[in-house]
Amino acid sequence: MKQYVPAAQSKAEKAIVIGAGIAGLLTARVLSDFYGEVLIIERDEFSLKPSNRLGTPQAFHPHRMLPRGSMILERYFPDYIEDLLNLGAFPTMKEKMLIVNEFASFKASSPVKNAACSRALLEYVLRQRVDQIPKVRFSSNLEVTGLQASSDQTRIIGVFTRDCSDQKQEGASTADLVVDTTGSSSKATQWLESLGFVVPEPERLHVSLGYSTRYYKIPQQLEENWTSIISEAQPSKCVSTAMLLRFENNIAGTLLFSAGGEHYPSTDPEQYQAEINHLPDSRMAEIVKQLEPVQSPRGYRTPESVRQHFEKMENWPSGLLVLGDAFCCFDPIHGQGMTVAAIEAETLGGCLEEERSNPQPHFERRVLKRMQEAIEPAWWLSSVADLRWKGVEHVYSEPMKGVVFAQKYLDLYMKQTMKLATTENNLSLYSEQFMMNALIISPREIFNSNVLTLILEDSRSLEAQQLLAELGETDPHKFQTRIDAIIPSFAHIFD
Repeated sequence: MKQYVPAAQSKAEKAIVIGAGIAGLLTARVLSDFYGEVLIIERDEFSLKPSNRLGTPQAFHPHRMLPRGSMILERYFPDYIEDLLNLGAFPTMKEKMLIVNEFASFKASSPVKNAACSRALLEYVLRQRVDQIPKVRFSSNLEVTGLQASSDQTRIIGVFTRDCSDQKQEGASTADLVVDTTGSSSKATQWLESLGFVVPEPERLHVSLGYSTRYYKIPQQLEENWTSIISEAQPSKCVSTAMLLRFENNIAGTLLFSAGGEHYPSTDPEQYQAEINHLPDSRMAEIVKQLEPVQSPRGYRTPESVRQHFEKMENWPSGLLVLGDAFCCFDPIHGQGMTVAAIEAETLGGCLEEERSNPQPHFERRVLKRMQEAIEPAWWLSSVADLRWKGVEHVYSEPMKGVVFAQKYLDLYMKQTMKLATTENNLSLYSEQFMMNALIISPREIFNSNVLTLILEDSRSLEAQQLLAELGETDPHKFQTRIDAIIPSFAHIFD
């Protein structure tokens, strides 16, 4: 019988991380607390200054780390926000934000300290920090071509590599743990199938999304009184999401987004500006007219979001994990990707800590299950939002719970939010939804009988009647039982 070797025992000296993006850097940082050596293999070359890599085609577009992700980054990279600010990032505590939706609009400010910057700058700062860890080393311009397995195929013992230079020299590296963080281009499924494993069908959201981005220089007269804008989509009216955000070095960016495949925001400068001009609220167009474009709009298109279910493989090989977009990739408009990668890395760290004190068999599969639980709120919330668009379809062996109910619930919740914000300057409901979307609190903090009773203030309204019909219950004493039956439990995720 094969002897079980725990991943975090002293014998487990080396880990390999495939990919040096945000997920890979976070993973390497976590692993450095448990392994004697961590090797990061990256196919791209690294620049000596912040710049977008060829392996991250979406990096041109705006990225934001949600507050939950920032909290995790601060834990593993203390004062990283100061590093960003010192390199020109914009402090979000100074950022005024205009929120616009179909009900009304109001101004808010960020309740948490953060830094608005490009993905390139964030990745650069984290890479510099990781590079200072003695246990970690980088190997760039090197591509992983496959997994090395033990003779009985039960354990991954390393990777095969190929030099990306003209010589294309092939090689191999062994390790006690291999973590694939190569994003949506991951070949983990193909590698596993080539070793004889049967990989479960992933959960897919056929979203056919598209967004276009343009950057501008902010003139001096707008720097001090800058207002960022988030104009929420109205899918039933084919109205795109629109954002005006600020980044490092007095650069602003606009982004237009839609899903379902019927319309993609233009990349033609004149048509792009025309789409901004025709937004329901004119304030974004008024600000953009005062900005100086630094390049033409660029687009990004993707047909689907994919959530792997590797945790369902009973024969998952030891010595292998998958993390980040390689594990689950999201619609980028919700800004969840980097934060979810941080949550997964933190989950891995917690599991390694448990393993060190109380080793148990099937460590890697247990990590996959924990990560799956941890990402459930983000996947559910983004899917509920995307499924509002005509043409978006959820495809999996199990239906997604509570989609229509959640959509009607959030419609009424937002209507009440805007009413309180605009008539009483009361941002309590907005703050709770912000915390939910920031992945700090569970959706259950919003979806419960107490909140439902609150937002049903005018139970005779059309929205209230539609929500109660979807709930299938009019007795307030039975609201919670029905809610529990309709939406996921998200049990233990936020304990």
